Amino acid sequence: MNIPKKSIGWGFGRCNMNCRQCYNSSGNISPEYDLSILKKIADQICPNTDSINIGTGECGFNANTDVLMMYIKEHYPEVKISLTTNGATTMLLGREKTKQIFHDIDFSIDFPSPDRHNDFRNHPLAWEWVMKGLKLCHEENIDSSIVTCVTGLTSDSDILEFIDIAKKYKCSWRVNWFRPTGRGKQDYELKLTAKRAWEVLKIIADNAHIEALSDPLFEAILGIDHTGYNGCACGKDSCRIQPDLEVTPCVFLKGKAWSGGSIQEYGLEQIFESDIFQRFRSRLPSFCEKCDFCKKCMGGCASRAILYRGSANEPDEFCPIVNNLPMEEIQHMKVTIIKGQEKKVHDGYLCTLIARP
Repeated sequence: MNIPKKSIGWGFGRCNMNCRQCYNSSGNISPEYDLSILKKIADQICPNTDSINIGTGECGFNANTDVLMMYIKEHYPEVKISLTTNGATTMLLGREKTKQIFHDIDFSIDFPSPDRHNDFRNHPLAWEWVMKGLKLCHEENIDSSIVTCVTGLTSDSDILEFIDIAKKYKCSWRVNWFRPTGRGKQDYELKLTAKRAWEVLKIIADNAHIEALSDPLFEAILGIDHTGYNGCACGKDSCRIQPDLEVTPCVFLKGKAWSGGSIQEYGLEQIFESDIFQRFRSRLPSFCEKCDFCKKCMGGCASRAILYRGSANEPDEFCPIVNNLPMEEIQHMKVTIIKGQEKKVHDGYLCTLIARP
């Protein structure tokens, strides 16, 4: 079977921080694959790929990163490469290589103040590195975003300050919704309720434009068809190569139980036809079957159902119907969708929201 081109997430770097909410919890323990292995993976995935996001750790700590990225740029120029970083990788690669390689860059910020951000990431220079990276992107006209894992600790004022930071650096703000996995699995302060998730969305919608809303639940409830397809992108249009080279439908789901196979052993076609990927694509919780929003939503975000509610057969944790939230108020939320400079790699790659002041 010749599969349509996919968006691939690829994590192959160590991490130099110890973030409280980290879904990966890799720390400094991650295999450092040599260039021959990385090139073989690139040759395997690039013909079936229109974009690659390099994240889950800091690829800059692998000495082969710049050579690998330039290899992809030379042999597969149609593939867009993006980066999600705590700032370290842009510093390690330097201005010219960063400018040459990346289509767009996400800089992770957990709180809109230096002390809180550094404390949450357990690193004294975390804030400084992000600010340097944002400045570099602004000066070199590289499309950039700040990205935040919104948690139960994210306040209303934090949200407004994130929007102000994005305005200052003329960039976007991307929202990842916290999932209880990895290091944050047992950290109950970080968990989000459905009520809070919709409150956060309303504050963003009232104070910024939405550049991308690739989230089946939010799209369905708000009557928006941003992605142009039904259900979650995971296992359908995207996948994640985890640091151990197992390929999972979703970045937040790791281990053999969620793997469609190792990228060293199987091709993308085989992986996308694996049982786990097929089950992701056909997911429809019984609770959702008679719902008016079912066709578009298809049960919402699979990882929010699995990691919050314990099963793919459950609906999305943020579903307002499951949680008896005021539907009329939610559906009348004013959301302004605008088109960004150019579609970012994360738009449609996973369940996320991208806003622009």
